[in-house]
Amino acid sequence: MKKKLLNFYQRNRVLIYTILGIIVLFALWWILALVLKTSLFPTPVVVFKRLGELLADSYTYASIGWTLLRLLLATIAGFFLGNALGIVGGLNENFYNFFRPFIVIFRTIPTATIIYIIIALTRTAYAPVIIVFLIVFPLCYDSMVSGIKSIDEEIVDALKVDGTSLFKAIFKVYIPLSWSYILLGLVSSVGLGMKVCIMSEILAGDNYPGIGRMIYVFSTTVEMDNIIAVSLIAIVLIGAIDIAIYFAKKKLKAVTTKNG
Repeated sequence: MKKKLLNFYQRNRVLIYTILGIIVLFALWWILALVLKTSLFPTPVVVFKRLGELLADSYTYASIGWTLLRLLLATIAGFFLGNALGIVGGLNENFYNFFRPFIVIFRTIPTATIIYIIIALTRTAYAPVIIVFLIVFPLCYDSMVSGIKSIDEEIVDALKVDGTSLFKAIFKVYIPLSWSYILLGLVSSVGLGMKVCIMSEILAGDNYPGIGRMIYVFSTTVEMDNIIAVSLIAIVLIGAIDIAIYFAKKKLKAVTTKNG
């Protein structure tokens, strides 16, 4: 019996401690809410009641859909363009040095500054997509460059000796060997992209549907239970996307190992 419990613990250690962490988090939330005794920091019971009401409203799903669509469009554009230029940057040192100032600016400029500039220059309907793209692009670019630069020099030399064409080398060697870096960039992009997308929707106001618009509307009447409930929806969405990418990465690694 003891051996079975030990085996179960070893196999599910990550899940066990994750659940314990969630339980402690909710316990602290409840205690803090009871101590503060204010509607500005409602208890989990109040928030989950509002969450149930929101999930029964079709408008919530429409808002989730619009936010996910903006995130998807921006992530696809940032992912493909970032990785395409990342391949060039990883293989060509001159291009890497030329493009580096652009990436440094994208990575260091405050996100709020980007949001306000884009909202001021474009229609608010397009602003979240452009803003998320500007966040995703440098992350994917850096991931691809790091992946290519991490490839063993002996492999690169072997490609040159064999006379392998650049096109074939990119798709048969460089990209497959950089998959872990590429997926790491994608995971980082999706989580950060969702937060930035919602933030930009909030700052864009109540003109277009989305999770950010819901938070903006509730904030005008200081409905903290609704704001926290909508935030929980966003957290679950980001978590679901991260888990999906994690399992995709795990399966891809298993297939790669089997074929290798």
